[in-house]
This record gives sequence, C-alpha cells and structure tokens, in this order.
Amino acid sequence: MRTYPKARIDALTDGIFAFAMTLLVLEIRLPTDVAINDGAELMARLRALVPEYIVYIISFFVLAAQWRAEIALRRVEDVPPEAMTWSLIHLFFITSVPFSSGIVGRYGDLAPAVWLYAANMIVVAALSLRIRAIEVVPEHRSQAKSHNIGTAVFIASALLSVALTFIEPRHAMYGYFLNFLAGPLTRWRGGET
Repeated sequence: MRTYPKARIDALTDGIFAFAMTLLVLEIRLPTDVAINDGAELMARLRALVPEYIVYIISFFVLAAQWRAEIALRRVEDVPPEAMTWSLIHLFFITSVPFSSGIVGRYGDLAPAVWLYAANMIVVAALSLRIRAIEVVPEHRSQAKSHNIGTAVFIASALLSVALTFIEPRHAMYGYFLNFLAGPLTRWRGGET
C-alpha cells in the first residue's frame, strides 16, 4: 500500500491554515467609497465593524484549535491513502472558512448566513473526527478522545448558533462562545487540553 510522507502533509496543512487564518482579517475593511471627515465618523464606522470582527475572532480561534488538534495527534510517519484523501477534503473546507466568515460577518443578522457558517464549521469538525479515527496510533487514543470532547463542544456550539437564529439571528454567533467550556470539560473528563 502506498503511503505519503507526514512531513509533506504537515507542510501543506500548515500553509493552508496560515493562509486561511490570514484571509479572515482581510474580510474586515472600511468602505472606501465613504468619506470619513472626523474622528467621530471614524469611530462610528469602526463600531459598525464589530460584528465582522467578532466573527473574525471566532473563526481565527476555531482554525487555531483545528490546527492544534492536527499537529498534536498526527504521530505516524507515513500517512495511508485514506487519511490523505480525508485530509485534503478537510483542508478544502478549511479554505472555505474565510468565505463563510465573510458572509456571516456582513449578514450575521440573517439566518441563512449563520446556517452557512455553521454548516462549514460542522463539516470541518466532522472531518477532523474522521481523520483522527484513521490516523491516531493506539498509544494516543486517550489524547484523541480528549480532543474529541472539544470537537463535540464545537459541533454543539454550531448547532446552538443555528437554533438561536430562530429566536434572535443577530445574536446567533454568540453560541460559539460555548467553546470556552471545551477546556474545562476536557479536564473534568480526565483528558488534557
């Protein structure tokens, strides 16, 4: 069976995560067609960017957590073809995060924008679970389970954000702050963060 060198997959993964995380901030910008004449106007325009910046913060730390889980658990030197295929699909959806972040940053008060973002996040998380199931060597299974708790909390936060769109779409993205419970839950269950 043909395998792929771990170092090459890690290099591609690092590059895609770095690029996607950088693209996130490029979605936040002041309109260039509006003149800003004084400090008060500038402050008003900057305040208007707060929803986009909150989405940037959420997305940046989501990607950081995904990247951290990837590097923490991949212990094999040669990656089997099945894991390579799932990794590439996972990376495809990672590259979609700046797009879904941009949409929800601009239209976060509309339920379909939140649904698009949540779908992207849930697919990223599910693929992460799949890769972990294939790649993690037996001696790291308990560490993988602790990362799975964090992933489950993340999926729950995405589903919570979708549920909140039926109550108050403007505040649906705050559901992702549920992820602050991932660390304590992992420690409580006996894993590491």
